[in-house]
Amino acid sequence: MDLRRSDLVSGISVAAFGLYVTIESSRLAYVSEYGPGPGFLPLWLGIGLLILAVCLMVSHLVRPAAESGGKSASAVAMGRVLSGWLALMLAVFLLPRIGFSLSLALLTVFLIVALEHRSRWTAIGVGFGLALGFYLIFVFALGLSLPVGPWGF
Repeated sequence: MDLRRSDLVSGISVAAFGLYVTIESSRLAYVSEYGPGPGFLPLWLGIGLLILAVCLMVSHLVRPAAESGGKSASAVAMGRVLSGWLALMLAVFLLPRIGFSLSLALLTVFLIVALEHRSRWTAIGVGFGLALGFYLIFVFALGLSLPVGPWGF
């Protein structure tokens, strides 16, 4: 599938999902006694998805075919996308076993080293800095809990 046609297919798919989210969330209460209700965030996420999908489809229709070059997605690019998705699924699988912070750090390190080909030290710094940032914001500042592993973090 060439990149130009994949934009249209992606736009249609995202628009269908956004429409589904918008319709389903409209059945929930938009506001509650204390502020936004359970339908507030999904409704606006669905609307946002619809807007972005329309932008993607319009850019497909407006952009000339020569601009996209008629290139098809290479096997290397598809392999990178697939490895990113598999890494995300592995991180989700490991989340209850090793905790959110370590799972997020390992996922970030993998994505930076394997997919972006950056240095390991940069990846480790970003991964553990991101995990620490999430911990400080959600656990320390907001008082929320994140899944913890056997080591307590």
